[in-house]
Amino acid sequence: METENIITVVCDNSINRPGIIGEHGFSVLIERDNKRYLFDTGPGMSLPLNLKTMGKDLKGVEKIFISHGHYDHTGGLKWSIGQIGNVEVIAHSAMFSKHLSARLGGAKGAKKYIGCQFTKEELQSLGATFRFLDQTKEVAPGVWFITGIDRKSDQVPLDTHLFIQKDDAFITDPVEDDSSLLLETDGSPILLLGCSHAGVLNILDHVREKMGIKKLRAILGGTHLMFFGLEEIPRVIEKFEEFSIDFVGVSHCTGIQASIELAKHFGDRFMVASAGSVFSF
Repeated sequence: METENIITVVCDNSINRPGIIGEHGFSVLIERDNKRYLFDTGPGMSLPLNLKTMGKDLKGVEKIFISHGHYDHTGGLKWSIGQIGNVEVIAHSAMFSKHLSARLGGAKGAKKYIGCQFTKEELQSLGATFRFLDQTKEVAPGVWFITGIDRKSDQVPLDTHLFIQKDDAFITDPVEDDSSLLLETDGSPILLLGCSHAGVLNILDHVREKMGIKKLRAILGGTHLMFFGLEEIPRVIEKFEEFSIDFVGVSHCTGIQASIELAKHFGDRFMVASAGSVFSF
């Protein structure tokens, strides 16, 4: 029996149909045969509105996967749990870290909290059961939570406005909780990216070296290439082609310039995976 994966982009910075609203963030509804999962929840406003517009809901969602603890991926978590009831939330153990941003801090040197707006206890009281993982693991049949990967420094995006407090000092936030998903199909698997703070090239190295995967059917989601330097995009394209990618759908933090370069190279194999996009594999 063939496995069908229907992936609906519910939240993204951009939209692709009337009635959908764009919001800085990311969320994807995964319908995999008779199973339903949610990957990230956006900042919170667009998720319920866009689900309603698309005739979707969260009934029967068994698991929520969180790519990392930033507000633009966890802001809809409280609402989602309220809709679902008892649900397992799978994330890295550093999900609730005190993530800070100097870019959004306002006054020079000020730093604004950009982490999850809710406490673990608050979410548990609504029915969430947390499962924290620090290493890649299969978390449902054919669904892999990818985290704890090795990071080559020259393959990490230069997102220098992010900070985390350590003792009495502020240091650059490595966003150690950065995580991705891999969905097995009857052919090659699909790689779903939340924000790729670990570096999309490092994630791909992990998939190949630690998981033995040499071909990907698709890469979908946030690549964080807007912080990677335009001169580095050819290296990204080369790595994508090493996996014989059938389809590239970029979202959220990819950036316009990187998207243009990817579109020029991949042609009809490329798409901006905006809110309202539906993919079937």
